[in-house]
Amino acid sequence: MKKSLTIIGIVVLIIAIIFIGAWVWFSGLKEDRAVTQAKMDAIVEAYPTFNQAVNDFSNLRNQFYEYKEDLYLETLRDNAEAWNSFIQSYANGIQKVEDSAKALKENCDIEYGDVNASTKCTNFKVNYEAAQNYYISDVKLYNTMVSEYKKYNAENGGQYPTVNEAEYVIYKDYIDADGDGEFFGKEEVNANE
Repeated sequence: MKKSLTIIGIVVLIIAIIFIGAWVWFSGLKEDRAVTQAKMDAIVEAYPTFNQAVNDFSNLRNQFYEYKEDLYLETLRDNAEAWNSFIQSYANGIQKVEDSAKALKENCDIEYGDVNASTKCTNFKVNYEAAQNYYISDVKLYNTMVSEYKKYNAENGGQYPTVNEAEYVIYKDYIDADGDGEFFGKEEVNANE
């Protein structure tokens, strides 16, 4: 009798341990699912704002290249204030991209089984890297022209209006979506550190 009570006690104990283990595992699974769902919801919610910021930046970039076709020293001289204003709005455009990317940067750090969230994360990474790379390369191009203009202005006694160089808006958390190992602007950060 004692032996059968001991066996029954052991069986009940094993069943209780299995039940408690399963309950803990399912509770953790449920909690993980809730956290993952909250991340996916944040991605779906944040993506339209980011996408609009990228589209606005792209429109500014198109304007930059339309204007750049006629960008000569005389153009800078005659339209200095307009260029200063445009370059500031260009920097503001990339800042809007950066501001709208915050939630996506935080939540697109893993692969999701949900196609909607996964696609938005993939698109975010590609568009974010492209926007940052385009901005840095455009600033380099523009600043080269401004440097030439400053020499031209100095040769003419500094009588022409000042044209400001564009400032690099550089962020230290890079996204290398295309896997090329390059992120324009990274060398500027390394030089400033």
